[in-house]
Amino acid sequence: MEKYELIDMQKFDRADYFSYFMSVGTTIEFTAKVDVTKVIEKCKHDKLNFQAVMLYQLYKAVNTIENFKFDVLEDKLIKWNRIVPTFSSMNKNSKLFFTLYADMQENCMDYNEQYQKTVEKYADSTTIVPQGILPGNVFNVSCIPWLHFEHFSSNSKTMENKVVKMITFGKYEQIDGRFVLPLTIQISHAIADGYHVALFFEKLQEELKLV
Repeated sequence: MEKYELIDMQKFDRADYFSYFMSVGTTIEFTAKVDVTKVIEKCKHDKLNFQAVMLYQLYKAVNTIENFKFDVLEDKLIKWNRIVPTFSSMNKNSKLFFTLYADMQENCMDYNEQYQKTVEKYADSTTIVPQGILPGNVFNVSCIPWLHFEHFSSNSKTMENKVVKMITFGKYEQIDGRFVLPLTIQISHAIADGYHVALFFEKLQEELKLV
């Protein structure tokens, strides 16, 4: 299991916020358009999968935001050393999606290879989590590549018992000579505020322009 730090609630500066927002199950959602022009160029030049590169860049950006690493484990507040993405894939015959995880690698090229192997291995899956138990230190990423949306929302009756971390991105489109991608982040208000989400989008855009 990934290393984590147990948080002392007596010293935690968000203790009141955490307790309140966990009790009411509040999540916050923001959708913004990000420039993926450089990502598309890299994918074409190096023959990489677009979703794999996005997952790797999301991983880098998310882990710069300390608040995003908070979680609940065995009813205790913890902070993971790092969090890693799960991602959605689809059975091309049934058109049903499922959730996969590919071991994170040190660089984008190696992660792309690991991603491709994982997708190919489970291409004919008929269950929602074909790998069985996923790592605990994850944030969920899904892709809707058929639609360039303005906002996306997903809700669950069980969210009040969980620290939600979910990212969804859609179809990129060319606007004013640049390719832009809609991306929605949903996260528990117990661990993060709009300030932290703004930092995430700022860091993500930096990463997407440096690929």
